[in-house]
Amino acid sequence: MYSKSPKIFNFLLLSFLLCFIQISLCEVESNDKRFSPSSHNNIEKRALSAGVVFQYTFGGIALGLFGLFLLLCFGISFCLNRKAMSGVILSIPWTLLDFILDALFVKNQGKDVPSLYVPSIIFLIGPVIVNIVLSLMIIINEKKKGSTEFRRWFYDNSSFAATAAVLAGADMSTLKLLYSEIFRMKKFNAPFSDDSKTMILWGCVISSIIADIPQFVIQILYKREVEGDYTLIPFLKLITISVKLPIAIIGRVFEALKDRRKPDKRRNNDNDNNNDNNNNDKEK
Repeated sequence: MYSKSPKIFNFLLLSFLLCFIQISLCEVESNDKRFSPSSHNNIEKRALSAGVVFQYTFGGIALGLFGLFLLLCFGISFCLNRKAMSGVILSIPWTLLDFILDALFVKNQGKDVPSLYVPSIIFLIGPVIVNIVLSLMIIINEKKKGSTEFRRWFYDNSSFAATAAVLAGADMSTLKLLYSEIFRMKKFNAPFSDDSKTMILWGCVISSIIADIPQFVIQILYKREVEGDYTLIPFLKLITISVKLPIAIIGRVFEALKDRRKPDKRRNNDNDNNNDNNNNDKEK
C-alpha cells in the first residue's frame, strides 16, 4: 500500500498544478473579455459571470480536497516514522504553487507596471538557474566524494534525483525530499553527508535572499501601483509569498543553529571517547 503512495502523491500533485494553471488562465481570459467591446451585452456578461463563479468554486473545492490529501499523507508519514521530515509533504506543493503563480504573474500582469516588468523576469529566471546549478553540483559532488552507499542509492534512483534537482529550481528546499525519510522508503532516504546537507541549507538561505524577498517587494509595489484593478493571480501570489517568506526565514535560521550544534556534540563525544581510552590505559 505504502509503496504506491509516492506515485499517487506525484500524480495528484501534477493534476492539481495543471488544474490551477487552467483556472488561472481562465481568470485572465475573463478579465480580458470584461474590458472588450463585446462584453457590453448583458447575456454575455451573465454567462461570463457564471463561468467565473464556476471556475472559482471548482478551484476552491480542488484546493480543499488537495489540502486534505496532503494532510492525510503527512499523517501517514508521521505515523510511519516520527523522525522523518514529513513537513516536506506540505512545503513542496506550496513552493511549487508559489513558483507557478510567479510565472503566471510575469506572463499576464508583468506589463501592467512597466517599471516592475524587467525585475520580475530577472528574479524569476535568475534564482531558477542558480538553484538548479547548485543542486546538480551538490548531487554530483556527493556522488564523487560520498560513500559507496550513496553511489548505490544514486544508481537506483538517478531519475528521481534529477527530477528533484530540476524542481529545486523553484526552491532549494525541494532537495530535502531526497533525504526526508518519508513513508520509510529508500527513495526518500538518500545517505547525504553532513557537508552536503549543510550546503543544501545554505542554498535555501541564498534562495530566500535572491528570490523570496525580491518577489515579496515586487508584489507590494505592484499592489500599490494598480490599486483597485487587483486580480486573482497577484492576490494569490501575495498570499503565498507572505506565508512562505517568514516560515522559510524562521525555519532556516533554526536549522542553521541546529546544524551549528552538531560539531560541538561531535567534539564532546570524541573527548569522552578519549577519556575512556585513557582510563582504560591507566587501569592496564
